Amino acid sequence: MNKKYIKLLLIVSVIPMLGYAQDANFMDFDKSFLESLPSDIREDLIKKTSENMDLEKTQYRRPSTFIEKPKSSARFGSKIFSMMQTTLMPINEPNFDGSYILDYGDVLEIQLIGQKSSLSKLPIKRDGSVNIDDLGKVYLAGLSLNNAINLIKAKVTASYIGVDAFITLTNVRDIQVILAGNVFNPGSYVLNGNSNIFHALMVSGGPSEDGSFRSIDLVRDNEKIESIDLYDTFIFGQSNLNNRLRSGDMIFVNTSQKIVNISGAVKRPGEYELLEDENLDQGILFANGLDKFADTSNIKLERILDGRIKSLPISNILQFDSIKANDGDRVFIRSFPFRSVEIKGAVTNPGIYLMNEGDNIFDAIKKSGGFSETAYPLGGVYENLSVKNINQIAVDLLYQDFLDNILTLSQASASSSDFASSLSLASELKNTNISGRVIVDLVDKNQKDPILVKDGDIITIPEYSNQIYIYGEVAQEGAAIFSEGKDVQYYIDKKGGLNNTAAKNSIYVLYPNGETKKVAWNKNIFVKQSNKLDLYPGSIVFVPRAIDNTLTSRLTAQAYASILGNLGVSLASLSVLKD
Repeated sequence: MNKKYIKLLLIVSVIPMLGYAQDANFMDFDKSFLESLPSDIREDLIKKTSENMDLEKTQYRRPSTFIEKPKSSARFGSKIFSMMQTTLMPINEPNFDGSYILDYGDVLEIQLIGQKSSLSKLPIKRDGSVNIDDLGKVYLAGLSLNNAINLIKAKVTASYIGVDAFITLTNVRDIQVILAGNVFNPGSYVLNGNSNIFHALMVSGGPSEDGSFRSIDLVRDNEKIESIDLYDTFIFGQSNLNNRLRSGDMIFVNTSQKIVNISGAVKRPGEYELLEDENLDQGILFANGLDKFADTSNIKLERILDGRIKSLPISNILQFDSIKANDGDRVFIRSFPFRSVEIKGAVTNPGIYLMNEGDNIFDAIKKSGGFSETAYPLGGVYENLSVKNINQIAVDLLYQDFLDNILTLSQASASSSDFASSLSLASELKNTNISGRVIVDLVDKNQKDPILVKDGDIITIPEYSNQIYIYGEVAQEGAAIFSEGKDVQYYIDKKGGLNNTAAKNSIYVLYPNGETKKVAWNKNIFVKQSNKLDLYPGSIVFVPRAIDNTLTSRLTAQAYASILGNLGVSLASLSVLKD
């Protein structure tokens, strides 16, 4: 085997450490070979071979005062407080407005322009004043930034002729506040002087599992000067966070009162906190009300009573207007089980249709007006989201197996052909659009158990195409006109026959309905073809490249099944596009 393949493992292991640097050591490796690989395969190989090395390295975290909380509550609003501060360092907040109240520690920059020009930085002293040259002391503590600017400008105007003053706030004081009560991480925190209760809650991780989002007190000099309800901001968009904090303030988070779970056919399902005097209709309001699929004749209220969970009868949504909430209540509003199904291609009215529970694929086609005159039901494609997700997982795992195999081949005595084939197929597999195709029979409308449609299903009905498609190791890839009764060998001969690299015993045929079959090539006219396959218009004949390595051959067979299936979906989709 060529030495450049043996060097692959070393190359892809060293490159992450070098950061692709073009130094002398890097140039000792076979750089041209690495660059000859498909870019996506090269990057994935580098990533994969460096994973173990990375695990062995000392892990360093980028310096930051914030980390993600180890656990997030299911309650509404908790995601906003998914981060918390890890040090006592002050945090940066948005720009200050003119209402910011100045105090000891703030620093102003004053620039005078005109007959007298100067630039000076003036810290506010403990007595609340700044000392301006030729103007003396000016007391600014307790004034808003706007009022302080106006005061200084007035004094400059009164003292100088033809001099303009420009004042900016350049440094902001730090304050130290205490967060107590039901806080995720209670304690003392250093913030900047522009902070409010919300900023303090952010750095502490917000209310704890038992903490209230709706009853948070600001205590100053042992007096409660403000109590806020975060729902006013989070749900109704009302700003009630205008009071800035001062050093020595305490933010006390009270215990939550009643947590209710609202689920089902509401616009924002979740857990919501209700106050003592609020009824369950308030919970529906917090959940943004009912959605358009709500079945208001099927509502459940589960409540803990006498140590047991009991289901209370709710015949009308309006009953919640007069039912006081209990902590732990669970409200479920059933959705009408509609399914949204898209029908594309050769039907009378393509589009997206809302289907009832229990409707099948033929009900959906009927709803779209049925097949058009040019429809080819045998080639119909039915795709399901759940199947697509499963197929995606399978292809991802297969791709990782290919990467492992490529690294194995690079160290073994594998042929250059096997290595190149594995690289090419891995790249093709990665770039294949995964479908959720399920094999269905759209020809027999009277079948016993037709597939029931699910939400998100896509049905594609192609137009009739009188062609057979031949791909892979043949002299000339492409389409050939369908001829009744002709076999695979006939169409391969039509395209110039097999290449020397063809895997003659592993030829695949993908039928229009998505079924795949394997057929062996038999050129001996004296031997009866025992596994002759009937072909139909729209069938795909695929001839893979011969592989010597057993593992590579097994992986290749799995990859062809996925790639061929998605090729069939692609051809069906192309047939429905209009110029």
